[in-house]
Amino acid sequence: MLDMLSSHCRWLALLCCLASWPVAADEQPGLVLQVSGAQSGRFDLAQLRDRLQVHTISFDNPLMGKTKRYRAFALRDLLTLAYGERWQSDSFSDIAFIAVDGYEAVAPLRLLGNPGGYLAFEDLDVGDGWEPITKGSVDPGPLFLVWTGPDQTPRHGYPWPWQIAALNLLRFADQYPALAPDGAAGPEVMRGFDLFRQRCLRCHAINGQGGRVGPDLNAPQSITSYRSETMIKAFIQRPSQFRHSQMPDHTDLSAAQLDELYRYLWAKGHAPPPR
Repeated sequence: MLDMLSSHCRWLALLCCLASWPVAADEQPGLVLQVSGAQSGRFDLAQLRDRLQVHTISFDNPLMGKTKRYRAFALRDLLTLAYGERWQSDSFSDIAFIAVDGYEAVAPLRLLGNPGGYLAFEDLDVGDGWEPITKGSVDPGPLFLVWTGPDQTPRHGYPWPWQIAALNLLRFADQYPALAPDGAAGPEVMRGFDLFRQRCLRCHAINGQGGRVGPDLNAPQSITSYRSETMIKAFIQRPSQFRHSQMPDHTDLSAAQLDELYRYLWAKGHAPPPR
């Protein structure tokens, strides 16, 4: 309950900040900056364009299945403007990309520092506004994180959040303490934890912490307590064969990776065996 109240209060604070942000009639809102959930600054789009190099990028967008062109800022440049050297220090591990509706996509800094990431602010393929994305015809503006490398796709763990309103620089263990395995976890569980962070956290929660699109996988009961290991692995790999949902297929996951994911889920939902 305290976690829920804390999350609700942070979201209310972000809403208040956005509501009080003066926006010109012909300009999109910019970006609220947070460090460990506390506001540290903000930039409107005009300020970002004044301080950062603007790139014109063209690449195959895996979410839309076509080549797209955008005007964008290099993600590394933006993070350095926003946080200086802190985003490359050992004090922080992740950034949460917070959408206008409160959805959070958390990604490790070790991925975000790779070349190829851009924060797009203008769609060059339409006369005005943005070409819709996904089956729900969602407008990805005002800011859309994209990656231009051929292997920098959601299937490879790269985040592609859209409608970004804020960034939160954080230390994962502090922000999401309920997700980490206990100190006695073996290497397979830890690899499963890393996979969960890359593939599942954006939509699923563990013990109330994480995404809100899909169900919590450990509260009030662990999914491993009422679904078989075979069923869980099959569903993770190809949910489209079980039901219509927003969950994508993960056919690229190997048998070893599926086993590691299951071991992590089991470890979170069960007490360790007696010694």
